[in-house]
Amino acid sequence: MRNIFLLFSFLLVFQTSNADVIPQNSHYFEKRVKIINIDEFPDFSFIGYVKHPAGKPIKSYVINSKDYLHIDGYKFNILYIVAAKKNYLLNKNLDSLNWEKNKSFLKANIYIDTEGGYIDNDKPISYIEEYYKIVKLTKTRIVLFKCAEAIFNNDGSPYTFREFDYIEQSKSDIYPFKKDNRIVETYTSGTVFKFLFALLITIFIETLVLFLFFKTRYKKLNISNKLLLITGLVTSFSTLPYVWFVFPTFIQSRIPYIIICESFAILVESFLIYKLLKIEYKKALFISIICNLISFSIGLLINYIISSEYTFFYALKTLFE
Repeated sequence: MRNIFLLFSFLLVFQTSNADVIPQNSHYFEKRVKIINIDEFPDFSFIGYVKHPAGKPIKSYVINSKDYLHIDGYKFNILYIVAAKKNYLLNKNLDSLNWEKNKSFLKANIYIDTEGGYIDNDKPISYIEEYYKIVKLTKTRIVLFKCAEAIFNNDGSPYTFREFDYIEQSKSDIYPFKKDNRIVETYTSGTVFKFLFALLITIFIETLVLFLFFKTRYKKLNISNKLLLITGLVTSFSTLPYVWFVFPTFIQSRIPYIIICESFAILVESFLIYKLLKIEYKKALFISIICNLISFSIGLLINYIISSEYTFFYALKTLFE
């Protein structure tokens, strides 16, 4: 038991993963986003304003044409784009300004997603670059549109480049700051699908561990296959949604987030195993620790392999630029 806790402690400080496991037969791709014509509006400063889903401001930074937009920290943080006259921002602390309510700021007409994701291994995409243009500045808004996209592959094949025409936006477009639209922005369809894939694979791994335990070490307890399957489903369904969507709203620091989430998962799942399988709680706790340690470690290992692969291809691309 002591060795298990030592290994778990090492994993906490080694690297974090987005979920217990990533979708099977998939790899991570990064998205890089630029607004390419900011220099055409020399009287204005364009600001990236990052908020936590719970509403807490995280940071603000000046956006330049050559820089990629970025969201630091927690993966569900939201990036808003605003602009103001440069003379208005003189001697002001960006992080202290109220970007949402101050009428001196122009607000973007669209929400730009800067997060990458997981994609099937059949598609050899390494990263995607998206280019946005400012069409015009009105009295209240920055009118943006996606003008081009470049898709780079990791198999040596040529990259794909596409250009898009601007389509006039409707005046009824909902600006991302509107509170009743926040849930749609925070948990996009891509995020939900990633969660569902992670949930399915987590169920598979932890249920498999249950079967291994009760068909070998605890075989004499005669636990039925049906009950083991139900237990695997119930335990994963009872913990993973909270780890993905609830705890991140209140916990922003990486290490506390992992400690609290994994402790929550171990305790809840051990109680459910104890009640459903009617075994000693000591055994239930041990099994829960092993289940969560294995699923967490597999996710950690795969994410590490993916990030290493991406680093190699990115370094190669930079070398030939």
